[in-house]
Amino acid sequence: MGREPVPDEPQTWSVLPPVLRESWLRSASYLDDPVRAQAPIDLDEGDLNTLRREHPLSAAMPLLDRLLVQPAKDAGLVVAIGDAQGRLLWVDGSRQAMRRAETSAFQAGANWSERAVGTSAPGTALATGRAVQVSQEEHFVPAAHQFSCSAAPIRCPQTGELLGVVDITGGPAAVETHALPLVLAAITAAQGELRSRPRFAPQLRFSVLGSESGTVTAGASNWRLSLRHAELLTLLAWEESSPSGGGASAARLAEDIFGETGHEVALRAEVTRLRRLLVGLPGHADPPRLNSRPYRLDPPPWLDAVGVVHALAAGDRTAALDLYSGELLPRSEAPGIVRIRWELSAMLRESILQDGSPWEICRYLQLPEARGDGEVLREALRVLPPDSPQRALLIARSNL
Repeated sequence: MGREPVPDEPQTWSVLPPVLRESWLRSASYLDDPVRAQAPIDLDEGDLNTLRREHPLSAAMPLLDRLLVQPAKDAGLVVAIGDAQGRLLWVDGSRQAMRRAETSAFQAGANWSERAVGTSAPGTALATGRAVQVSQEEHFVPAAHQFSCSAAPIRCPQTGELLGVVDITGGPAAVETHALPLVLAAITAAQGELRSRPRFAPQLRFSVLGSESGTVTAGASNWRLSLRHAELLTLLAWEESSPSGGGASAARLAEDIFGETGHEVALRAEVTRLRRLLVGLPGHADPPRLNSRPYRLDPPPWLDAVGVVHALAAGDRTAALDLYSGELLPRSEAPGIVRIRWELSAMLRESILQDGSPWEICRYLQLPEARGDGEVLREALRVLPPDSPQRALLIARSNL
């Protein structure tokens, strides 16, 4: 990597990958003295045991133990599962590696968020919402330089809610080529386990992908939305999911719906009707409140389009393809919806093209919007084995 980066010498940070350079910049604003910094122990034994029992990821721990912890023991590594705040709830693996990790406070109950201890794979994965690898001196705090680590966030498979982080820590093996795919595969399996459990089924769901006008689902009941209500719900839920999400002004929401300002009166009438719809949904005791000034949904409802974004951010393209049943509200001509439709479609295409497995690329090519995409088709033909049946089907469909 060339000269080592030094926390108090920003001119040396250029040797870091961009994602870690940005993390170091954040870390420098959090920690006054990185040389003496160490992860704080935020949870005593009682609090730790309570959180373990109540945390949603407890249901997936037997699976994660089989897929990650047991192999880690054989490889001399440590596996850590943390919550969304960066507190490590489960830490297990090689006995020798765990004893060594404890000298740097890498242990259950410790807080390894960026705010607490600067750049690390668990903390940076949570801060960015993306999988990340950090090698020895790439850690902001010198106390962590004896380790390398690979980590990725794990989310609720239905709502996209951030549940926590899964990490492998140890020597050079923790950042070898296979380490991060192993973590991501375990996360995908764990999310599949969580998906099958009723406690993870959200009460209220809005679906607008591949739908003429959108639907709302509460429990086992479904209702079709008007196109205008689906547009409003999509715009508000999308706004809440963005990093700067703080609601939308009447002028901006009117422009996103009607294409120009000056329609605030018509917008208020539509919002009033939507508010009545939400309150009147049968069988749903606690619908989201549609607040004004600015307009926002509290709490934000689950929306399939936002779920796709969260899945892609977590590197889970299979979950994204499961949710993406087609273009967002294809009949809508509202400028804000057209913008989100294009952004979401481009985001999915780029992820599939850059990192998709052969199977994921073939699934993507089955979407109507992808059938004439020559670049993705060529990538599929490049990665598929010569004797693959899917290859033959793709060639026949494209008349190549």
